[in-house]
Amino acid sequence: GSWFEKHSELVGGARQVSQFLVKEQVKKEPVRFAQLIRKFPETANVAYFEAVLNGISEVGIDPDNALQVCKRCHNLSEHPCGKAICWLIQKLSDLPWSQEAYDIVAWYALNDPDPEQELWQIESQSGQFYYSGDILNAGINSVRGNAATAIAKLIFSDKSRASYFLPTLQEIVKDSSIAVRSCVAEALIATLNYDRDVAVSLFLELLETDKILMGTRSVELFLYYGLQIHFEILKPIVEKMLGSDLPSVVTVGARQACVAAMYTEEAIPLAKFCINGTQTHRLAAAEVFINNISLAYFREFCENSLIQLFDDSSSEVRAKAAKCFHRSDRGLDIYVNLIDRFVETQAFFDGSHDLIWLLEKTTSKLPKSTFRVCERFIQSITDEDAQIRDVSSVSQLIVRLYSQNSR
Repeated sequence: GSWFEKHSELVGGARQVSQFLVKEQVKKEPVRFAQLIRKFPETANVAYFEAVLNGISEVGIDPDNALQVCKRCHNLSEHPCGKAICWLIQKLSDLPWSQEAYDIVAWYALNDPDPEQELWQIESQSGQFYYSGDILNAGINSVRGNAATAIAKLIFSDKSRASYFLPTLQEIVKDSSIAVRSCVAEALIATLNYDRDVAVSLFLELLETDKILMGTRSVELFLYYGLQIHFEILKPIVEKMLGSDLPSVVTVGARQACVAAMYTEEAIPLAKFCINGTQTHRLAAAEVFINNISLAYFREFCENSLIQLFDDSSSEVRAKAAKCFHRSDRGLDIYVNLIDRFVETQAFFDGSHDLIWLLEKTTSKLPKSTFRVCERFIQSITDEDAQIRDVSSVSQLIVRLYSQNSR
């Protein structure tokens, strides 16, 4: 009899039984199920086909059997397994896939009806937006978006595959779904390894409509790489983002403008614009300088920018800039000059906790400015916003200072 007849003792719905398949059976015997799936009746619940695809994607299999499983599921009436097929192919993207596999992925990228709407814009019954309003997450969980991600993984694994997918990419950059196009940006990042000019050209086409797409993680990652090699071409995009009325877009534009300024002298005016721009610009700029302060090549630029932000008119920006002392694993040496300047600014009263914690945890000799840090903290403890829990730390620092100076 069939596998279904032999396992008639299984109870529950198709989804429950298929989960048993994934967890207990397919992972143990992927080749057996790769061959068995060819005998599944057309009327079998789609969940069983998806279970085999998902199980194999977790443990891997040889390329011939992998392709046969994908073809069997792709040939089902109405193509219900697109997401699981593309997931398997992207998980096993390092396999030497044949063009037949590429054809299947391209078909779903171009032809599947899912998604039919922008779910990330829709509230569920609980009052929350689907996928927490995350555009890229919504795209990844759609069939066409998943196919675009599979194309990205395949090209990352072997950049020569980009030549095959180029006609598909030229079409899907115009996809009707914002969520899907956020996934297409990932495929264009992969294409940068194959042909930078083509990738940038398609990226510009991708952003022609729906400016909210500019605020997605995948678009930001493309800009991170793209601005290093095609700054002048991409500069108008960044300028447009910096002038957007969408905070998410402004944030991405400001971050990448500041990152670009570390590599490209021509981007420095954009970074200066951000340091002097709206609070959204300045918060994003502070984040970049904090993350790069430990890199010797960029340290002076980051230090000077943070010093300016220490005296910002916004307490939120000042507190953000003060987070530069948060990483104790970087060592104290890189902060000495910054501490000297920070302790005399308004930012000290907005975010001294990380600095005090850094000084307390260091095993190095305390810098001379530590006494001034303690003095300034004592001056601030009458304020209602003072971090009273730091009193003990400051007391210990004073003891260490006297001990250190009496040797």
